[in-house]
Amino acid sequence: MIEVQDNPEAPGSSIIEARSNLSMTLDRLAGVFLLLSAVTLAVAVYPLILGLWPVMVVAVLHLLIVGWCLRLAWRGNWARERLLVGPEDLVVEHFDLRSQSKRSWPAAWVRVKVDRQAFGDATVVVSCQGESQRIGVFLPVNERLELARVLQQSLRAHTAWKASG
Repeated sequence: MIEVQDNPEAPGSSIIEARSNLSMTLDRLAGVFLLLSAVTLAVAVYPLILGLWPVMVVAVLHLLIVGWCLRLAWRGNWARERLLVGPEDLVVEHFDLRSQSKRSWPAAWVRVKVDRQAFGDATVVVSCQGESQRIGVFLPVNERLELARVLQQSLRAHTAWKASG
C-alpha cells in the first residue's frame, strides 16, 4: 500500500509511505486462530471423554505449532519504507522486523530506475553518485511500479536531470 502526503514540517516536500500488503490484520489473524482452536479442541473432546487423553495432548501441541507458524509468517512479512522528498534531499527510511535503516541522497541528483526482470518482475532502484539502493522490495510488482511513478513525480520539481532522460 502506498500513501502520499505533503510534509507539514517542510513546505514543498512530501512523504511517501510504502507498507507491506498484508491481506489480514493481526486482529483478524487472531480471530481465525481462535476459531481454528475452538474447532480443533471441540473435535478432540470426544476422544478425551472416551479416555483417549493423548489425542487432546496432540491437539494442543498442534495448536501451539500452528500458532507459532502464523506468528512467524505474519511478522516476517511486515515491512515499511518511508521516503521523505524535499528540495534538498531524499531520505529513505526502511523498517522491518529485523532491521531499521536510514539513507539520505541529494534530491537534485537522484535517479529512479525500474529494472525489468524475467517473468514480469521489476525492481525499483534509487541511485546517486555511484551508489544505489533497491526500494519497495516487499511490495507486489504493480505497487513497486506505482512507487517508482510517485517517487519520480515527487522528485520532478527538485531534480537536475532533463525531463526526457
